[in-house]
Amino acid sequence: MVETTEDKKKYKLTHKQVDKTVDSPCIQVCAYDEKEEFCIGCYRTKQELQDWWIMTREQKLEALKKLENGYED
Repeated sequence: MVETTEDKKKYKLTHKQVDKTVDSPCIQVCAYDEKEEFCIGCYRTKQELQDWWIMTREQKLEALKKLENGYED
């Protein structure tokens, strides 16, 4: 497994945070699954992990809804 922490740190240095009103689902277990498709702690995809920092409130709420529904929608 590969840790997600370095990816997130690099992204935050180069991108301005858009929304601070929706908390991240991160539980401090930051590592990708074996295929490096999603985080085994919060289940966000690699792209969602990266984009969370620049997502709008609405985008974050939609991502959380998908997490709750198991990406069935």
